Amino acid sequence: MGTCPHPLPAHRSMMDPLDHTLTSPRTDLPAPDVALRPAHLALPSPGLSARQVDDAVRHQLVADIGAQRLEALSRSLDRTTFGVVLHWLSSYQRRSLDTKRGYAEDVCRIAEWFSAATGRRPADLLNGVTFDTVTAWSLYAKSKGWSARTQRRYLSALSSLFDHARSAHRLAVENPVHLATHAPPIGTSTNGRPPGATRVLELPEVAALAAACSDHEEHLVFELLFTQGLRESEVVSLDIDNLDRAHVPPVLSVARKGGRWVRRRLGDTAARHLDAYLDGRLTGPVLVHPETGLRRDRHQLISITRRLARHARLREPRKVTPHVLRATAITALLDKGKPLQEVQEWAGHAHASTTRGYWERRNSVQRDAALSATLTADLAEAAAELAE
Repeated sequence: MGTCPHPLPAHRSMMDPLDHTLTSPRTDLPAPDVALRPAHLALPSPGLSARQVDDAVRHQLVADIGAQRLEALSRSLDRTTFGVVLHWLSSYQRRSLDTKRGYAEDVCRIAEWFSAATGRRPADLLNGVTFDTVTAWSLYAKSKGWSARTQRRYLSALSSLFDHARSAHRLAVENPVHLATHAPPIGTSTNGRPPGATRVLELPEVAALAAACSDHEEHLVFELLFTQGLRESEVVSLDIDNLDRAHVPPVLSVARKGGRWVRRRLGDTAARHLDAYLDGRLTGPVLVHPETGLRRDRHQLISITRRLARHARLREPRKVTPHVLRATAITALLDKGKPLQEVQEWAGHAHASTTRGYWERRNSVQRDAALSATLTADLAEAAAELAE
């Protein structure tokens, strides 16, 4: 069983309680593991005690988020908070497994910070976190240079937990999170530097990446991220049971954000590498670590894309992440004039503005440069006429 990833130091200041143990968000928590599904799970019924219901919820969460994450939460949180977190994560409002796993990791990291800052272990978040506590956490996150999106994700998880405790469990708690006060707006700088935009590769660079693939897994990862435009979380969550081989090539069912499922027909190249990579495996995760046999996690996927970028001799290979391939695919489709609504649906975006943003961020620099060049040319023409 795993624990929260770092041993917690002695009590420190609220501003920097963990010093260097939390220099970046969610990179060293327990990795996604193979789902451990209980052999016999009794469904809750009116005749079951509250303890039996909690046990049933706990067993289901082992299947949903993994035993390591659940154990990390149980070690980090006091009994009351842990009990509420169990039911919060199992709620149908959090249908996506990726959302559940992300929220579990976020709460564990917040609990680590709270315990290190206050000396209260285990972390009694529902009783101990106040508006001022969240303010202190926001200052800490800003001091670490975390992006606005990352800060808002943590705060949204904490806010959702408090809302659930109050509405579903009737606990006398007030939501201490006020996003307008505690969270920077998306797209703003949190560290004094301009906010970054997702890198978009040129198509020759993408071709170099494809050529750098040297085994079936690398080819398959490239196809899923670029040709299918899947999110890294969607790729690592794929199971062999999601394949419908009644079709040739097979059709893949993908769980998207919000628990929505879509069906994608694989191309001939992807299907060929998939069959060779599975090598007769009929169940379990699609992507597995070759040494442990456990499900690949998003950090291992990042390592694969960075390795391909190095072999392809791309500039700044560390910045070539799975999301870069997806963003490049979306931008390339819009560059080709594909309808925005079709690309939005293909990408799985809830709002067209998200899809359009990929293209606009890449092209705004060229557009603004062209406008400035027009003004420069007009000024030069006027100066020439004045000199005559």
